[in-house]
Amino acid sequence: MASMVNFMSPMVTRNLVTISKTPRLQLDLPSQQHSDRFNGIKNDTRNMMIKYASRRNIVVSCLNQPNSKSNQISGYDAVMKFYSSINEKNQDRLSSCISNDCFIDDFSFSKPFRGRKEALMFFEELVKSMGQNVKFCVENVCEGDRYSAAVNWHLEWKGRKIPFTRGCSFYEFTEEGGRLVIKNARILIESPIKPGGIALTLLKNITFLFDEFPKAAELFLEKPYALIQSAIRIYGLILAPLVNHIMASYLKLLSNTAEFFLLVLKIIIKIRNIFFK
Repeated sequence: MASMVNFMSPMVTRNLVTISKTPRLQLDLPSQQHSDRFNGIKNDTRNMMIKYASRRNIVVSCLNQPNSKSNQISGYDAVMKFYSSINEKNQDRLSSCISNDCFIDDFSFSKPFRGRKEALMFFEELVKSMGQNVKFCVENVCEGDRYSAAVNWHLEWKGRKIPFTRGCSFYEFTEEGGRLVIKNARILIESPIKPGGIALTLLKNITFLFDEFPKAAELFLEKPYALIQSAIRIYGLILAPLVNHIMASYLKLLSNTAEFFLLVLKIIIKIRNIFFK
């Protein structure tokens, strides 16, 4: 600002000072319009920043955000309602988020969950497994259109992030009763095992076998689960008895060790209660 004043003539500078000291200064119409436009842009920018920031916070109940047009709910609103229902252990509201013919494909399971009944059983078990202190924390929601959304999330225990619980879910919605409900969902969860270069080596060997035995590769790709089940049957007939015996002995030893340490811990707690009341 000082550099601009240096380039101004003394007359212009004096006039500016005089105007600034006028007690009843009236802005002309163009200046007022420019000010209103600037304030409008400023307010819009602030609202956009608030809206974007709110989407990165931990899930809150969508019931706290009234919607004047229920049939205009977006994919973002449907996702937030779904996760808030899980966090709040609200089974009725969770049930209202699922369509009658939904398809839930969680890649941690060998088979998808088909239909409303199987999907609700899966989510009910999920809610029970989370206990009272574990919550979903939504990091980002990306809306492809009104009928699809992708979500990055992780789990937290009392506000602290749990390792190896990051995930990404893809949702497709449909309208039922004037609201958006989940029709298709694909869920990918972070694996605690990080194979790194081993995965690339394994991929290289698999592609080599596919190229060398194309007919076997086509058969495997057409019915992968059938071949896996055949391998499991062979394993059950030949190796399962020996492995089961070894595993049973190992689990018994592990259980006895855990009981021993639990007993020692109880003794320590009783001694502490006696001498440190």
